[in-house]
Amino acid sequence: MNVMDTNLKEQLQAAMESQLAGRFQAAEKVYREILKTHPEQPDAIHLLGLIRMEQERDEEAVALMEKALALFPRAAHFHHNIAGLYRRMGRLDEAEAEFREAIRLKPDYGEAFQGLAEMVKFKPGDPLIELINTQLARKNLGRNLQPYFHFAAGKILDDIGEYRQAFQHYRDGNRLTNRKFDSVRFRTLVKELLYVYGPSRAIRPFEGVETDKPVFILGMPRSGTTLVEQILASHSGVWGAGELNDMKLVAAKAAQVSRFRQEYPACIPGLGQQECRGLARLYLDRIGRFTDNPEIVRIIDKHPLNFQFIGLIFALFSGARVIHTVRNPLDTCLSCFFQNFTKGQDYSFDLKALAHFYNDYRRLMEHWVSIYPDRILTVRYEDVLEDQEAQTRRMLDFLGLDFEEACIDFHKTERKVSTASFLQVRQPLYKTSRQRWMNYRSELKELAEIIGVSIEEPITISGGVRKLT
Repeated sequence: MNVMDTNLKEQLQAAMESQLAGRFQAAEKVYREILKTHPEQPDAIHLLGLIRMEQERDEEAVALMEKALALFPRAAHFHHNIAGLYRRMGRLDEAEAEFREAIRLKPDYGEAFQGLAEMVKFKPGDPLIELINTQLARKNLGRNLQPYFHFAAGKILDDIGEYRQAFQHYRDGNRLTNRKFDSVRFRTLVKELLYVYGPSRAIRPFEGVETDKPVFILGMPRSGTTLVEQILASHSGVWGAGELNDMKLVAAKAAQVSRFRQEYPACIPGLGQQECRGLARLYLDRIGRFTDNPEIVRIIDKHPLNFQFIGLIFALFSGARVIHTVRNPLDTCLSCFFQNFTKGQDYSFDLKALAHFYNDYRRLMEHWVSIYPDRILTVRYEDVLEDQEAQTRRMLDFLGLDFEEACIDFHKTERKVSTASFLQVRQPLYKTSRQRWMNYRSELKELAEIIGVSIEEPITISGGVRKLT
């Protein structure tokens, strides 16, 4: 390697570090400098494409990443990354093909195996499971790669009805991620919220900005939030912005401007009208970046964990609407446990932590509904499956919008979807995910006991004697 090659490598490495830290402008500057002298340098082109992807400029991202692939077709990670972009955009056949090519080029590419497994409905005898087993049998397979293979194997085995084996792979995958969650700290947060917004204290009055533009869809992850957003975002007057972290940012800012310099929610009583209006404008400015179309009258923020901020939301926005999605608790928790979340859901990797989190979430939501009964609409996932039109009309009425047929044909709406429900919202409604927990009855006994849900064992006949299995 000559001196120029070494310098180039160092430039790329420094820019990548900036990119990983979220300093996109600094990273892009370096990539553009590289491309002035090396206009066909594939790494710089590809990495610039990843920045465009983060900026949600998907068409530009595709053009850059496809160019990089044309220059360096044997780069497995190029194929994997563009597969994720295609998937987000709804170009599912292309995404599947790119995941498969990444695996062909790099047989131990765990992330590509998991990405492919999430996209395909498998049948018995699919060769992918043998490829996964071959990798898991390797003694030198990196510990950081193993979870991806276990989650992929779990998905395949669940598809073909091998539920015991599937659950063991999911259990191993969750354990090997080594993700930890402080249940005590979260319960303390919930207790503080119940105190700050409790009946013994005056509920914080509205002191923010007069607006009915923000809509918050929230609840447990995997409870139907993405489906509900897709239905509503199919309306001509609604923009679905996806999972935003902006309310978390606003809560952190509240701690900085409050007279009580404490973390949220202890800072809330120290906010005055001026601070509340500033916080409201901060949020509105941030969501305003998504569209300047005057026909858009509602913008959806569907981060599930915004249930922590409902009291603050109603203090900041006079006409804010909150839609709370709920689903069978066992189906909800099972689906969380089966999802290898990339960030932000550390409670989901352990069944006991997940159960305690669910209890705290439910306790807090019951409180919010009790003090804001007319401002929160609860929507059951199962009800949407049974009568989508009735539930759609109910939600649109809650948002003050007229019914549009496009909301029924939500799967035809072209918009990016980055969550684990990317496949569901590209198809008409199906009911196969309902009562899925029954396939894992014995594995969910402890979780069910913690959340207070009774699991009735089926009665079977064995040797002429009825018994519980």
